[in-house]
Amino acid sequence: MLGRAPIVDFDGTLAALDVDWAGLRRTLGVARILDLWSEPGGGRWAVVDDAELRAATSAHPVSPVIGHLGAADAFAVLTNNCERSVWRFLERFDELAGRARAVVGRETLQGPKTDFTVFARGFATCVEATAPERGPEDVVYVGDQDYELEFASRLGARSLHVLQLGAQR
Repeated sequence: MLGRAPIVDFDGTLAALDVDWAGLRRTLGVARILDLWSEPGGGRWAVVDDAELRAATSAHPVSPVIGHLGAADAFAVLTNNCERSVWRFLERFDELAGRARAVVGRETLQGPKTDFTVFARGFATCVEATAPERGPEDVVYVGDQDYELEFASRLGARSLHVLQLGAQR
């Protein structure tokens, strides 16, 4: 269903992070975590990184997605989250970690994934890492947000909402 080398989102798709996002927004004094991108220097991202790293240590896998990834040769992760938190989560599951070819997150993106140009750059990096001989039309992207599914479709990929794989909200 996901093909040889899908690209998946992280929080809400691959893993269920237990982060108190509302509390974090209050602590940081922002309406949205992504508002931190507008700050020069980006020094307050460290607070978000710490919360995500702690959550990744005990995050529950989204079982239907993990199950479908079992048939894939490789996969990549494209996320707004901290890359280290994704790797921390993956390291808890040897078979999964061994097939992860790329994690493209906040550090690599250098901007919000909600921006089409940023998403497209990250998507291209994931495709190159998993199967450079393929084109976007050969890619399945799995996510939990409408914007990312739309962006992946605009890039030529087949998009699946995590709920289509049997995940629960």
